[in-house]
Amino acid sequence: MKNISKPLYVVIYEKILENINNKKYNCCDKLPSENLFAKEFDVNRHTVRQALSLLKDEGYIYTIRGKGNYISNIQVPYSISDKSSFSQKIIDLGYEPKTKLLSADIIEPNADIAQQLGLNKKLKVIELKLLRYANDLPISVSYSYFDAFVYRDIIDNLDIEPFSIYNILNKCYPQMEITKISTVFEAQIPNTEISDYLKMPANTPVLIASTISKNQFGDFVEYGSAYSRADAVKIKVDLV
Repeated sequence: MKNISKPLYVVIYEKILENINNKKYNCCDKLPSENLFAKEFDVNRHTVRQALSLLKDEGYIYTIRGKGNYISNIQVPYSISDKSSFSQKIIDLGYEPKTKLLSADIIEPNADIAQQLGLNKKLKVIELKLLRYANDLPISVSYSYFDAFVYRDIIDNLDIEPFSIYNILNKCYPQMEITKISTVFEAQIPNTEISDYLKMPANTPVLIASTISKNQFGDFVEYGSAYSRADAVKIKVDLV
């Protein structure tokens, strides 16, 4: 049988991936430039770009415009018990957090949202749609729901900087203590919108964490679902 050689960009892709797995390029989570790769492998930049594009399509790297290519090896611990914010988790890992408010609406909830918040389906809820980053890597798209009457002050405080639901709730309801009472995890193929937000290739599963929170009096506060890159989130369970 005649041997069929691999395209050169595939050979370079495999070599870069091997070096990523061996931590050669793990310094600062940034890859060498296209020019440096071209010199290292003695090829033109177009071939390097094809190899990097394949790595990006498979979720191993991501690109920051004007800065370069970075390794997608950030792993944010998603704790089902602690009260620390997303931003604080990112800071603790040594990365820079950012949260972007994609939309804020008052809507009629579907049956599931209404049930999770213990509401009559005819009552309105606030829906906050967020995109969360770590070092400019989009980590998760989240949807948070609140009783629109009880927590109506949220709508008037969406301009808080840096944006944080925790900070908004703390400002509007400083005496309220919030505790997660349940979190359900599942893997799912996301829709095109979520894949695009997370810069993930199509048909790549995400980890969905659906959480219900109550206040110190046992009243429902928030129902939320976060769609996270499976390669960027790890589940942390505190047993004591």
